[in-house]
Amino acid sequence: MAVLVSTPPAFAQQSTIALEQDTAIERRLDRGEEHRYSVTLNAGDCAHVRVEQRGIAVVVRVYGGDGRLVADIQDDIRPIGVEDVEIVADAAGSYDIAIKPVSGVAAPGAYAVHLAAIGPADESDRAMRDARRLRTRATRLEEDGLFDAARTLLEQALAITESTRGPADLQTASVLAELGTVYQSLPDDPKSEAAFHQAVAIMDSSLTPDHPMAAWVRARFALLYEKMGQRAKAETLLRPALDALEQSLGTDNQWYVSALMTQAAIRHDGGEFAAEETILRRAMAILEAIGESDSRNYATLLNNLGEIGRQRGDFGAAEQWFLRSLDAGTKAFGSDNYFIGVVLQSLGMVARERKDYATADAYYARVLSLRERVVGPNHPDVAQVLNNMATVARARGDLARSLELHLRALTIWEHAAGPFQDATLVSVGNIARTYAAAGDVSNAIAYQRRADAILEKQLALNLAIGSERQKLLFVNAMRERTDRTISLHLREAPDSADAATLAVLVLLQRKGRVQDAMSDTLAAVRRTSDPHNLELVEQLKTTTAELARLALNVPNPTLADQRRLAIQSLEIRKEKFEAELAEHSAEFRADSRAVTLDAVQAAIPDGAALVELAVFRPFDPRAERNAEAYGPPHYAAYVIRNQLAPRGFDLGPAAAIDEAVDALRAALRDPRRGDVKARARTLDSLVMAPVRPAFGGLARLLISPDGALNLVPFEALVDEQDRYLIERHAISYLTSGRDLLRMQVARASRSSAAVFADPVFGEPAPSGAASAVLVRTTPAARRSVTTGPERSSVYFAPLAATAEEALAIKGLFPDATLFTGERAQKAFLQRVQAPRILHIASHGFFLQDGGATAENPLLRSGLALAGANLKRDTEDGILTALEASALDLWGTHLVTLSACDTGIGEVRNGEGVYGLRRAFVLAGTETLVMSLWPVSDAIARETMVAYYTGLRAGLGRGDALRQSKIAMLKRPARQHPFYWASFIQSGEWTPLEEDRPATPTR
Repeated sequence: MAVLVSTPPAFAQQSTIALEQDTAIERRLDRGEEHRYSVTLNAGDCAHVRVEQRGIAVVVRVYGGDGRLVADIQDDIRPIGVEDVEIVADAAGSYDIAIKPVSGVAAPGAYAVHLAAIGPADESDRAMRDARRLRTRATRLEEDGLFDAARTLLEQALAITESTRGPADLQTASVLAELGTVYQSLPDDPKSEAAFHQAVAIMDSSLTPDHPMAAWVRARFALLYEKMGQRAKAETLLRPALDALEQSLGTDNQWYVSALMTQAAIRHDGGEFAAEETILRRAMAILEAIGESDSRNYATLLNNLGEIGRQRGDFGAAEQWFLRSLDAGTKAFGSDNYFIGVVLQSLGMVARERKDYATADAYYARVLSLRERVVGPNHPDVAQVLNNMATVARARGDLARSLELHLRALTIWEHAAGPFQDATLVSVGNIARTYAAAGDVSNAIAYQRRADAILEKQLALNLAIGSERQKLLFVNAMRERTDRTISLHLREAPDSADAATLAVLVLLQRKGRVQDAMSDTLAAVRRTSDPHNLELVEQLKTTTAELARLALNVPNPTLADQRRLAIQSLEIRKEKFEAELAEHSAEFRADSRAVTLDAVQAAIPDGAALVELAVFRPFDPRAERNAEAYGPPHYAAYVIRNQLAPRGFDLGPAAAIDEAVDALRAALRDPRRGDVKARARTLDSLVMAPVRPAFGGLARLLISPDGALNLVPFEALVDEQDRYLIERHAISYLTSGRDLLRMQVARASRSSAAVFADPVFGEPAPSGAASAVLVRTTPAARRSVTTGPERSSVYFAPLAATAEEALAIKGLFPDATLFTGERAQKAFLQRVQAPRILHIASHGFFLQDGGATAENPLLRSGLALAGANLKRDTEDGILTALEASALDLWGTHLVTLSACDTGIGEVRNGEGVYGLRRAFVLAGTETLVMSLWPVSDAIARETMVAYYTGLRAGLGRGDALRQSKIAMLKRPARQHPFYWASFIQSGEWTPLEEDRPATPTR
């Protein structure tokens, strides 16, 4: 047993203390201190030294008899842990051990050093000595940017360690993690991913889940996925790693800061610059508090804050941050260190944005020289600066030089990063832009097609996993790519069939993509019997219900902060469950059919045309800066038919069309307005008249709207002959033309029709208030509002006509189950499973004021059911759109929302309307009938009875609604579109068929 000796004053005065066998020395260690010990060995001896960390994490360095560094040991980063050191003597002499706190230790602590044994070194001792030497040298090479040399040494160290300690040893895992980091820097992403996977697997089998070393490796792994553009995977790994590091080490350390920097990078990639800045400033404050203001991490944080300023267009602030980073990096590493090139490149980008091209070129030349000297001419870091130099050449008008540099950069990236990485995408896109600026349309289209193919691959990877928020962030970050493709056709090559085909394909692939990804995830999980998946679904439902309760309860002003934090916490939990469900449903999506123009055209019936609308920002490839290249938004329209080449149209500024939409919607909502036809004609002249030659007299139009056009009933537009479009065309709505492919998958219902109507809303107590933010309504209207009044004015009026509506549907579909009165309750609705038809006749609402309720628009949309006027903490009388999205409707052929404003919500370009409309698509229904403004109780009943009569007679789900509208239009007192145009049909328009067997899936 070792004898513990506290350090006497005589020891404290010595520069080096000789270690004696079986005697442990305990000492206090503070930041900035270094304690030295010596061991005298004979040639061939091996000394086993143990350093017990008692409140402080240390680094142990071993020096040979010649004074050279032999090993740098830091295997246990916990403040309470052990570092085991083996010293193998090549020659007789004194060997030194230096013990110092790890970088960034904020508080002093103690340690005990113990010379456990001295004996002859065996093969294992010598092998591990060699492996440690290789690892130590590799670390120095990596810091200097010599990644390939570091890789060679670490691969040797891995072979030795695996042979000596075994493939499942923690030392092997440590070398694998180091290799994963170096592979990432080379870059060699496949090898890096494989190394991290193996390291994580070993640590999971040997360490507890909250061990900081395992968490640290996961954080490094997350950085790899962030660099690869797979941000959902990165965040899934990083979130638990951050929690584990905080729980085990606290936040005042370099490991937690590095993980925060990865989190900030993920936010940056998603364009969340405010969130990124908050994280970066927090990391800076930690480093300043622990005395690490002269570290590489601190200089990197300064650089990254400058990049936020550059992205925001605040070049003055950006330059100041970059100059501070340059100063910090130069002081820490010298003016020729590899890191300095990062900051010089950042300063070059600021100069380029200011159009100071001479200064930009000077910075880039320095960076190019430094990088070619250190990593050679074919490293991706070289390609990065070549890309920036090419951008300057293009801005100066030297397009030939620009293309030469871009093509050289692309060659490097394709070889080193692969064909689908972000860097390759940027390079290919820039080449397409440069060819377009040069007027070389053919090459511009060819490279734009390559860029779009890369992006499609990235979309498939990033939308396969992660939460809805993560998916939206990725899609939003890539929206400019779609703008470029549409602009290339409509602005640069309007007569090119290739450009038109490419633009159409991009729209078909990208519009509504997040909705499809979420719908696929939910559908896949509903079709599995896996208990874990079912449990995840239940947890998601429970979290969603709690979110709804918090969002709909009247906020207590004195508890506003607690309520906000509670909602944020629930949103995070919801994201976690969504991300896990997405991972578990990947096997189902593996069978997804590829979206091609040919496949969509084949799905368009004869006599029909698909009108694909899109909001885009016109892009000028000749602009010097990106900030100047994108113009104000326009609408584009593409008409697609099954036998003809698609035709595209630039409909002009979105502002003018949106203004016409607002004017028409105001006229549609008021039957007393006499200008409705004039307003409808104005909008038709802007949107439909330009594209009408492409579809002429075709009987059926399939319209995929975008932007504000999502909120317009196209049937109510008026053509040149003063006729409503409904009189000439049968119109159905799609989120995207891609829906036509999804309709080809049969979905079998699991129960008969379910009808919810005439809910008993209840009467609130005199001092109470109802539980949803709606104004008092009259019995004659299914009415809602779009702002949030005081809670005391909330009341849902009875809807007597809905009872007659339900009985009429029951008469037409005798197998329907009625849920009326007190039975028209939320709990029963949530228990229905894929009924053939789901009909809900009640009050609907959408609240525009997110500050009064919740930011999530699916928490501001909903339906009132039985008990909605009664004050309950559970909010079981209100079904929010978020809760509706969790209904099991995979196999439901028709959902009819016979209520007000069920088709409106928060419009998001490219993704449709966030409200009940989106919720029921996510729930799985094939067809949705919904309203765009409040309708009277009697008119709704009349419309619905006529609609279901048509369905019973065999009319299609679209045609039956059209015929009911036309019948009403023919009545003199009902000719105003207010009466007949509110309800629209989205999705499958064909007749209700008997259930077919579902398409087999894995």
